[in-house]
Amino acid sequence: MPLTLRQIRYFVAVAETGKIAAAASSVGISPSAITEALQELEAVTGVLLVTRHRRGVRLTYDGYRFLQHSQNILAAVSDATYALSKSHTSFSGRLTLGATITVAGYFLASPLARFRRTFPHLNVQVQEHSRAIIERQLANGQLDVAVILVSNLQNTEEIAAEVLVRSKRRLWTAANHPLLEKDDVTLADIAEEPYIQLMIDEAGKSHLAFWERHGLRPRIEFRTESVEAVRSLVATGAGVTILSDMVYRPWSLEGDRIESKDVVDEIPTMDVGLARKRDADIDDRVKAFIDFCRMEYTSGRPRMAVD
Repeated sequence: MPLTLRQIRYFVAVAETGKIAAAASSVGISPSAITEALQELEAVTGVLLVTRHRRGVRLTYDGYRFLQHSQNILAAVSDATYALSKSHTSFSGRLTLGATITVAGYFLASPLARFRRTFPHLNVQVQEHSRAIIERQLANGQLDVAVILVSNLQNTEEIAAEVLVRSKRRLWTAANHPLLEKDDVTLADIAEEPYIQLMIDEAGKSHLAFWERHGLRPRIEFRTESVEAVRSLVATGAGVTILSDMVYRPWSLEGDRIESKDVVDEIPTMDVGLARKRDADIDDRVKAFIDFCRMEYTSGRPRMAVD
């Protein structure tokens, strides 16, 4: 039985939502069709891709590896569709693109490489700055467009933004951590554990905000701007953390296992998206980049405006 794009698309929907019903709703089909597609994929690949638990599904390690390839497949199909639908791929000139550190390190490389292949005559110059500097440079016209964590956007009067990807935040622990045995993990449970706090891209501020909304504070043992340091400390049992799926990897640099688990309490997603100067004229270069990103991540439609 060959793999199909339908199976892959449904599998990615399950991985992104963590629930069969939510995945079915996102692609407009029945939950039974999602379940059937997963069973077909597991039969073809010969490996278990997801495990089921009380609140949904969780990717296995093989499932996580297969997800990376599945996302690349869907992106390649999107590229092909975009190339056939657009005839102006000979744009030339310079496009100045801003990016924050997390986006530059964990999101931008692959779509930017595909964009450059599609528009080989465009000179794309990427500038990495803090969110505050990027907002100021967009407002001053020093940047054409930016890819940032739009969930952190402050200057909504001058900057227009739209979401491309919502990355769910989950608990990270070492393998065999006692919290993994609980059916429902709450922030109150996590508050009792030593906590490793990532600080880049205002993560400390955004984390404190959702903890405070629940009337809790994490017991922070260590603060760092290094995601790899967080992975190593969590994997060796020095503490736990809550981070988004976008930066999740199941292994530390030392080869220790890192597990992720849903948290019952409502935690905001980390939203990656496009930002540009509000009401500014959009020339063909900028429009090409915006349309390309929409095609890659939202089927060509603006996913959500951030006002």
